[in-house]
This record gives sequence, C-alpha cells and structure tokens, in this order.
Amino acid sequence: MSINLINPYQELDKLKGTRYKLTSSLSLSASLLQANLPPTSNYQNEYARHIQGRRLILDNPILESRYAKSFKVKKERRRLLEERKKTGVVGRSEAKRKGLWELDKSAAKYHLFLPIHRLWLAYVVELFNLPDGPEGELDQENLPSTSTMHGKLVKADFHGAIITVKESKNAATTRLSGIIVHETENTFKIVTKEDKLKVIPKRNTIFTFRVPVHGLPHSEISSYPLDSAAITPNAPPPTYSLLASPLDTVPSLEFDLYGNQFCFRSADRATKKFKHKETVELT
Repeated sequence: MSINLINPYQELDKLKGTRYKLTSSLSLSASLLQANLPPTSNYQNEYARHIQGRRLILDNPILESRYAKSFKVKKERRRLLEERKKTGVVGRSEAKRKGLWELDKSAAKYHLFLPIHRLWLAYVVELFNLPDGPEGELDQENLPSTSTMHGKLVKADFHGAIITVKESKNAATTRLSGIIVHETENTFKIVTKEDKLKVIPKRNTIFTFRVPVHGLPHSEISSYPLDSAAITPNAPPPTYSLLASPLDTVPSLEFDLYGNQFCFRSADRATKKFKHKETVELT
C-alpha cells in the first residue's frame, strides 16, 4: 500500500481506500499569520515572539450559569460559617441577636469605667510615643506635633476616652460628657458622671476630647483601686479624687472631632486611608 504525504491544511480529495499521513512543516497558527499579515511584515518573527510554545484558546470559555455561581457563593458562605463556629467567633448579627452589646443599666456606673479610661491614656501615650513628664515648666519645643497626631487619631481606638459634645443639632445632647463604652458606625455610647448611659449620634455633632502632651506618672494611671469591691455595681462610688481624670492634673491638648467625617466602625477606621480635605460643618 502506498503512502502519500500531503499538507493537512489544504483541501483533501475525496479518495477512498487510500492511506494518508497527515504532516506539515508549517503550523496552523503560522499559516494563519502568513495569510492575514501584510507581505511587508515578517510573520515568522511574530510567530516566534507571541505564539510558538504557547497554548491558544480557539473557542470562547464556557460561562458559568447563575445557578452555579449562586451555588458556589452559598457553599463558601457555609464553609466560613462552619469555620467561625469551630473557632468560637461571634458575628455582628449573632452578637446583636444575643444582646452581647447591651449594657446592663445597673452596671452603667462612671467609676466602674474609670480604669478603662486610665488604660486608654496609657494606650495614647504609647501610640504617640510621648516623652516622660518634664520637671518644672513645660517646654513648648517638646510638645508633640499635632500634624503627625492627626493621622494616628483617626485610626485610634476610642473605647475608654472621655468625650464632650461641643456642638450638635440636637440641643439635648450639647455639653454631655462621659466615657465611651461602645462605638458603632453611627453612634457613641457613653456613661456620664451621673451614672447614665447616653447614646449620641455622630452625624451633625462635633465632639471634643483631650490627650496628654507627655507621659503620665505611673501613680496617675494606676491610682484607682482594682479590688473586688470597686468593680461591684452596687458598691458605693469612690470619692471625687478618684472620679477625676488624670488629664485634670497634667497639661493636655484638646482636639475637635467632626462626627460627620467619623461615621465608621473602629475596625474599619484602622484599615481605611483618610485623605486631608477641607470641610465646612453646618451644625
């Protein structure tokens, strides 16, 4: 039986009973380039540079159906839910349903949250790397730069800070002051010195808070007694000296916080990139 060598990219004659060996010295993609490129271009260089040795998709990829996409999303959601259950992590919706963020009114005592405020002051001192307290008069040259503090304050955690409402469209919240016990995306929950829990919206409100200009003495941070009697809600409140903030006895800087620009969760602020923009607040 005879064997004929032919080019498979040419039209084949309809022959029966003949054995063919399909071979070609020129590939299909090279022949397509030669047929479609202008004669002045070198198709061999283009083939060697972009096509040779690479896999080419000759057909459009198969698109997934909506059902397949929704099935994958549900499967991934179930997997994340199972992982969360194994690690014991509680989501926001589950925490809200179980009332984990609801503060008992009997525990809304100002003196109970003063240790958290003192811990927040130590956190701010470490965050800004403030120097130790000076002896005698304060040197103005050693004051921390407010421009560098702004970038850190917008990402800082404010749980434990003492804030005061400076201006607000709601006149009932003006001049309210207390320790932040819970921050949400749109509100601050504070405990006032009158042992009342107040929920203050961030929008259309300007707050003020203070930070020290140097490190606080250890006695100022740990002066509150942390015994079992002090943390009991029904225990009598301590004296006024213990109710006072350490910022009342040391130099401090006061900042204004515009609530309209602060409507983020504390976890989101830690990763968000803020841009310096001039704003006009109409309150």
